This record gives sequence, C-alpha cells and structure tokens, in this order.
Amino acid sequence: MKRIPQCIFVTPIALIGLALGPSTFAQDQAELVSASKAAKLNNIQTTDYLVPHISTVPANAGKRVGLFVREKINKQGRAGRPVVLMVGGATISAVPVFDPRFENYSWMDHLAAAGFDVFAMDFTGYGLSPRPMMDDPCNMTPAMQQLLIPTRLAQPCPPSYPFQLTSIQSDWDEIDRVVDYLRRVRNVDKVSIIGYSRGGPRAGGYTAQHPEKVSRLFLLAPNYERLSPNGPPTTPPLPGVPTAILASADFHTGWDTQVGCASQFSPPIRRVVTQTMLDFDPVGSTWGAAGMRRAPVWNKPADFITWGWNARLASQIRVPTLVIRGDLDNQVPLSTQVQPLLDDLVAAPQKVFVHVACASHLLMWETQHLSLLDASVEWFTDGTYFGRFNGTFAVDAGGNIRQEP
Repeated sequence: MKRIPQCIFVTPIALIGLALGPSTFAQDQAELVSASKAAKLNNIQTTDYLVPHISTVPANAGKRVGLFVREKINKQGRAGRPVVLMVGGATISAVPVFDPRFENYSWMDHLAAAGFDVFAMDFTGYGLSPRPMMDDPCNMTPAMQQLLIPTRLAQPCPPSYPFQLTSIQSDWDEIDRVVDYLRRVRNVDKVSIIGYSRGGPRAGGYTAQHPEKVSRLFLLAPNYERLSPNGPPTTPPLPGVPTAILASADFHTGWDTQVGCASQFSPPIRRVVTQTMLDFDPVGSTWGAAGMRRAPVWNKPADFITWGWNARLASQIRVPTLVIRGDLDNQVPLSTQVQPLLDDLVAAPQKVFVHVACASHLLMWETQHLSLLDASVEWFTDGTYFGRFNGTFAVDAGGNIRQEP
C-alpha cells in the first residue's frame, strides 16, 4: 500500500494533489491518501483512501478508478467493531455532510466515539472521487455557463460531452464495491448504511438488492418515487450535460427557505461548510468570483435517475430501517415521498419514523443535530429508538422525544 511518509493531518488542499495523481494500486487494494493523528476528543483517528473500482459510469466505463472513502475509528476501541457506511446526496460531497469540523457536529466522530468503524464515500462526480468530463466548463447548461462569464468563459460554448454523467445503477455498483472492500478488510459479513437525501435511493435500493450484506438501514430525508419504473427508460448515457454548479450564496439562500425557528442553526457553521465544500472540489473552487460547488446533473426525466427505487424495491427491504426527517424540510415532502416510503417498507422487521421540530433538510448542520446523531447510535447499537423497535416519534424543539399513536 502506498503510504505518506508521516501520519500527520493533511489538509484537503494538500489531499487533492495526492488524490488526483497517478494510481498504481492493485485491483483489490485501496491506496492510502492521508492519515491523521487521532483527535483529542475520544482519540478518533481519520484515514482517507482511494478504493479501487472498475467504473460503470458511461463516461469512463471499464477504466480503473479510485473511489474516495474517509474512515473514522476510535484508536482505543476494541477490535471487531461493527461497520457503518455513510452515503451522501445529490449535490454535496461526503466530508462536508458527515464530517464538518465544527464543534460537535461531526456525525462520523459521534459514531466512532460510540464504538463503530465509520466510513463515508464519494461517488463518481463528487469530492475527490473521479469527475470525468466535469473539468470542461462547456459541459454545463447555457444558464450555468453564464455564471462563469467572463471569469472562466468568454462566451457560451457547446458541451464536449452532451450526456448526463451517472445513473442509479452506477451508484449501486460503487456502493457494492466499497461494501465488499469494507467487509473484507474488517472481516465482517454485513455493514450498516446511512443514506441522506438522494442517498435514500442509493442506500435503500442497494439494501433491497443485497440484504445479505446490510445489517441495518438509517435514512435521513430520503427521496422516494413510489411509481418510478423498474428499469431505465432509455439506455445510458441520457442526453444532457454532466455538470451542475452552485455558488455558495445560492446554497445558503435555499437553506433560508427552510428556516422557521429562532436559533435553528449556528451562523458560523455556514462558513465552515462552504469552505469544506470548496476544499474538496479542486477545480470548482477556482471557478467564479468565490468558487463553485460542482456535482453531476440530476435532471428530468427523474425516472432515469431514480428508476428502481419504487414500491417493488422498497417492499423487498428486509433489514431494520429507521427514517428521520426535519419538520421544515421543503425538499423531501412528507406526504408525497416519506409517508409512501414508510407505507411500502412492508418487509422491514423493525421500522421507525422520527420527525424533528425546528429542523430542515439540513438537519445535520442545525441546532437539533444531536437528535439525529444520537438516534443513529441507538439504532445501530440496539436496533431501537427511544427503547422501541417500531413506531413513530416526535422530537420537539427542546430535543424531548415522545411516541405518537
């Protein structure tokens, strides 16, 4: 395994040069990108890897790539700890979501301190995983190209790759590669999975297809389309463009539409999250006046993106499943997405739904975040929430829990 000479903390900017350099790893061996000294709190150690994978993304199909995976473990813990894999959403890479360096908000640290070996992965198109065709600013819609004129583009240009980048199938393939890697290196039969937002179709659909590899499932604000087709409506790649960009100010404006309570979030976290997003996008951070966050395009038709994650597949989930959502979330509606999913989880042996007051789609960055983090610890430790194996629960603005009828 390729190693950095000293196991010291490597900043994301330094990480980038290593992650994007030539890969020499074997097919079944991850390349070490960086390791850090254990954090003072709970002696948590961070290690970043590139897990080898043969890509099924049309833009680089058949090529050997490295999928970025961050690991958090408690150095003083016992061997043979249970494993948790964290799977992100449509527009944000893994580290800003699951491991922000702000107070006690790191979900990864929280789980590692509780006795889990915790991993978070970036799919193709995100963070330090491959971003084929995304470095060309012409590979965006004309409206998005306007955001880069005149700083990066002189005028609009036709895309060099006129297709969307990834699909739900390529995401499932990448999860499977990382899960198999973790099962092998940790010598476990199963891992538990967390899916956030668009990570719901990714983690939920994967779990339905591979119950032999998944122990428990935890979904935060999961997207769900009950009537989406069982297969893709057309052979990939779908016409379009591979890249979407979003300026920091636009991101915070979207968050503001979901703020309905005083002190719902601590303002300094926005600066931390914004900088972390840019740190894990070496090219996008140089675009525009203050940097852009890039992600694969998730355009209509939505059934191409989330095909398969429907009533048929949800009904095949046979592992304990917890779904949690902020009451102020306007991105994943309760009535049209979350409740239908709960109704369709007919085979889950344990099923819990938690809704949290004064919390949005970005619950993990808000004042109520410990309600989320603590719920995941109990679920993965005991398969319960509030000591119960099943039920619906409400968390009030003060963090108090009550079971609903």
